[in-house]
Parts: sequence; C-alpha cells; structure tokens
Amino acid sequence: MVQSKYKTASLASVLLSLLFLMLTSCSEDTQEDETDLSETTTVEAVELRKGVLPLVQRTTGEMRARNQVDIYPEIDARITEVRVNDGDYVSEGDTLIRLRDDAVREQLNQARHDHEIAQAQLRQSEADLRRLEAQFTRITELRDLELESALEQETLEADIDAAEASVDLARSQMNRAASQVEEQRSNLENTVLRSPVDGVVGGRDAEVGQRATSGNRLLQVGDTDNLRVHVMLTESMSNHIQPGDRAEIMTGSAQNNPVEGTVSTISPFLDPITHTTIAQVEVHETDASLQPGMFATVDIFYGETDDTILVPKTALYDHPIEGETGIYIADLRDEPSAMEMDEDSEMLTQNLTQSPVPVEFYPVEIVAESRGVAGITGIDDPGPDAWIVTIGQNQLAEWDREQAHVRKESWEKVMELQNLQARDMESIIFGENSGN
Repeated sequence: MVQSKYKTASLASVLLSLLFLMLTSCSEDTQEDETDLSETTTVEAVELRKGVLPLVQRTTGEMRARNQVDIYPEIDARITEVRVNDGDYVSEGDTLIRLRDDAVREQLNQARHDHEIAQAQLRQSEADLRRLEAQFTRITELRDLELESALEQETLEADIDAAEASVDLARSQMNRAASQVEEQRSNLENTVLRSPVDGVVGGRDAEVGQRATSGNRLLQVGDTDNLRVHVMLTESMSNHIQPGDRAEIMTGSAQNNPVEGTVSTISPFLDPITHTTIAQVEVHETDASLQPGMFATVDIFYGETDDTILVPKTALYDHPIEGETGIYIADLRDEPSAMEMDEDSEMLTQNLTQSPVPVEFYPVEIVAESRGVAGITGIDDPGPDAWIVTIGQNQLAEWDREQAHVRKESWEKVMELQNLQARDMESIIFGENSGN
C-alpha cells in the first residue's frame, strides 16, 4: 500500500515537472518572438495605386468686391456731413459725404466776376476794331477820289492791326476766365462726394469736423454680392493657366470647404522687377463667410496628368543620406497571406507581417499634388505586391534597415489622418478637455 502511494506521488511529481518545462518553453518562445519583433522596425504601408491627378497650381491673393472703389476727396476741406455708415447699400450717384464749401463758393463768385469783366473787355476791343474798320472804308473811298493822302490810309491800317491783336488778347482773357469759372464750379461739385457705383459701403474713416485731404481714403464702396480674388501669377504659371480654368478658393475660416471659382482675366504685362502678373478669379457662390479684404488660398486646375503612380503625401520622404525625395516600397510577394485581417488575433499583430519583408528607398519626381495625394514618376511599375510606406521612414533611414515588419493600412484611414487639423490631433492624444 505504501509502495503504491510512493509510486503515485512520484508519477504526479514527474507530470508537474513536465508541465512546468512545457510552460517555460512556451514562455521562452514567446519572449524570443517578442524580442525579434521589437528588434525589427515596424512600418505602416498602403497599397500602391495608379490613376490620374488634376494638375493644380496653388497661389494666394486678396478677396475683393466687384467694382470695389476707394473714395478719396478731390479737395482739402473739413467734413460737414456724413450720410452713410458701414454696411449701407448705396446706388450710383447717391450722396455719401459733404465738405465745407464756403471758400469754394466765394472763389466761384470771384471767377464769375472776372469772366464778366473779360467779356466786357472783349466787347470793347471788338467795338474799337469795328470803328477803325469803318474809318478805313471811308478813307479808302476818299483816297480813290484823291481827297485823302496815302499816309493817312497806311496809318489807319496799322491801327486796325493793333485793334485786331487787342481783340485776340481780350478773347483769350475771356476764355481763361471761363476756365476759372468751370474749375471753381467743379471744386464746388467736389465738395459733395457721391457713390460712383452700386454697392455696399465699408471702411468708413470719416467724421463730421474731420479735415479731409486728397491722400486720405474716407470710404470704400463695392458689390459684395459678386466677389473676385486678385491673385499673383509667376511667369511660369502664366504660361499654362488660361482664362476659364476652374479654381477652388479657400479662406482661413473655410479651409476644408473650398468655394468654386473661375479664372476670368489675366494681365498680359509682367512686372519688370518681380516678373509676376495679376489674374482675377470670379467667385461663383458668395456666402457670409467671404468678405472683401480676406486673404485667400487659390488652387487653379489647368489639366490632368497621364496615368501615374499615386501615393499619400505622408509617403514622400526627404532622405537625409541620399539627399533626395522619394518613397519606401515594401515587397510582400513572399507573404501573400500574412496581411489578411484576422478579427480574433491580438491587436498588435492585426494586418502585420509575420516576418520582416524587403523594403527599399526609391527617389521620385512629383508631377502633381491634390488633396493629400501626390502623383509621382521615376520608378517602374513595381507590381501588385508593392506597398508604399507611410509611417516609419525615419527609422528605416536612421538605422539603415533593408527589412521591416509591415502593417497594412487602408487609403481611407491614411487620408483621414492626413486631413486632421493640429487641434484634432491634440484632442486625440490628450483627450477632449485638453484645452480646458
């Protein structure tokens, strides 16, 4: 009986020892796998795609209202009345501001008096000329009858020439006086500032009693229902952008909701110093978020690329050693099933290659960019098993790795992460209440 108990205990001890050895072995294998995984760089990649991208040229400009004009006084005088405020709608010809006109009216009256005097002097000179011409006619008749001397006739001819010169002088003085009247009348009209266009008033810088000068802008008027963006084009831009090209306009308050527009005009003259020109982009739909004076970013679409390789912009990497911009391509030909999604697997290994795969850097040339996607050239078609690395390039370059574990990501997720603003990333990392 005792022998049987010892045998049973001995057997149990052996079984426990075997179980411990098995668990230890499994634990060591797991640690080796984890160590192997941690010592190998892990990157994220997306499937290579091909397609076409719109050719886009990005520039910047200022939002302006159609027929936007600045209102400056033509004369220097104090303001006596301001009839409009910012936001008021006015029609062409409406009175905006009145300036003090006492001095101008006095100058106009003086100019009118001078004109009347000049008219009287002209009439007097013309009368003297007519009198001399009548005398000359009578003397000529008497000279034919030999009743007057030739000297008397010649003297009278000289007097007529002088009288004609006096008439010309008086007429010139009268015309000059008339011009003075018109000038003072124009100055009087300029004491009333009127709207040159239909539109909305803005930028008011005028108060009663303020002295207005010709270099002081008092108001702005423009049609805010019809906006346009004045953008600057370089010489190379102007070679391929044409009137009629589609444009997308983005402002600080609507970067993610661009407004459609069209290039309407391009100045044919380049600035001799900057070698740039000005183009106008008409805004199709105007809402309350768009206002004249806003700084705007404008994407102008002027064509499409040929069928090319497409990559997310995060895949582009400036290699510190190669000194070139390029992409890392992972070759998954030897692991066709390693990238399958397994809902029951651990989170760390979902979509992750079970062993390292070859990864190589390729310099590329960017031919087009649009909404977080770049079209590239410079590499041959790497085939359907090529994946483009989007995260982890710095580790590959720093450690000079030629292999890496690759975690598969969808294009949709990568694009979603690219489009996140800085504040969104902060909220994700630190929580929704990070700003409080």
